[in-house]
Amino acid sequence: MTAAVFNDRWLTQETTEASSAGEHRLSRAFEPAGNTAVVAPAILLAYGAARLTGHREFAEATRRVGISVAVAGLATLAIKEAAGRARPLEAPDDPHRFQPFSGHASFPSGHTAVAFATATALARETHSRWVPLVLYPAAAVVGWSRVHDREHWTSDVVAGAALGAWTADRVERYLQERDGSHRLSLQVLPERRGLTAALGIRF
Repeated sequence: MTAAVFNDRWLTQETTEASSAGEHRLSRAFEPAGNTAVVAPAILLAYGAARLTGHREFAEATRRVGISVAVAGLATLAIKEAAGRARPLEAPDDPHRFQPFSGHASFPSGHTAVAFATATALARETHSRWVPLVLYPAAAVVGWSRVHDREHWTSDVVAGAALGAWTADRVERYLQERDGSHRLSLQVLPERRGLTAALGIRF
């Protein structure tokens, strides 16, 4: 974190100076994974579908994920308001411009916080080993995309990742202990005519 703060200008220049069309497409593809306008409806839809189909344990797991992501998002918004850091597009040569309660909202990165909170909450809800191996790299790409698009400094992304992951882990731990929950396992199994997914509950 400290290294990122003192090298924000250089890191931003390195990330954006040789931007290619492929990088632009990658950034656009992953940006929604940290957008609360996309993530929140997806969680609500999954929760509603689970309740309607009678999958109580899956519904409860989805509820905990939703709460964890919401708490991380609210914490990020509060810190953004208090920090008042200007974005790279607003102050390209001054990564240290902080004006508390000014309306500037660069620190920390909300997209990155939401992406890592979602990854952490989902990882805590499952025993499937491949889930973290997919979700955390995807969350990291979301963070990279925010620097690539000059919406955030690198230290904003590092702080957002740490805040999102830590908050979701704490909230998930509390909710699981309170609910006496059991983790889900999701397996993808080969069959003669293709693949099948199996959802189970581990006690």
